Amino acid sequence: MISSEQDVPTDFAPDNFLSSFFRTAKAVLLVPGLFYERMKTNGGLRNPFVFLISCVLVHTLIVSLFARNQAIIAFHVINEFLFPFAAAGILFFIVTRLFKASGTYEVAFRVNAYAAATALFSWIPLIGLFVQFYRFYLIAVGLSRAFSIRGSQALLAIVITVIIYIFALGPIMTQILGSQWLTATP
Repeated sequence: MISSEQDVPTDFAPDNFLSSFFRTAKAVLLVPGLFYERMKTNGGLRNPFVFLISCVLVHTLIVSLFARNQAIIAFHVINEFLFPFAAAGILFFIVTRLFKASGTYEVAFRVNAYAAATALFSWIPLIGLFVQFYRFYLIAVGLSRAFSIRGSQALLAIVITVIIYIFALGPIMTQILGSQWLTATP
């Protein structure tokens, strides 16, 4: 666990890459409520974007070791990279318009980008689905803390976002990868 509240980072710091990466991933995965309470809500998209890209690269490298099907690898890269951007936009719209919370797209993106820490483990066979549900939990915690909304509202926003994402992504992925993406698992 993380020893004290002082050890919980408020943002990923690329200038101290390895140390900051592991501290941030550990905080997001083990004490998400505390991390998201202390998370910076401004400062640009660069730091969370670099964290997201790092998690996606680790995930993609590991998946490519096990999956020889290029369609599966492409699916994982597109999904892991696209989801935080699209989800942040949809969640921002739902949270600010439907639930009347105040906040910015940047905050919604930060919540989603840091929840990508689950990509470090989602490649593991048989637990990948559980890790994805944990990612949704992390996003719900982040939304509720960063936008000051109830957990039930955050969960509803995530369910709506996933439904929109599936219906929007389905036709796009079918065009790019053919019907293989429907069965694309690592």
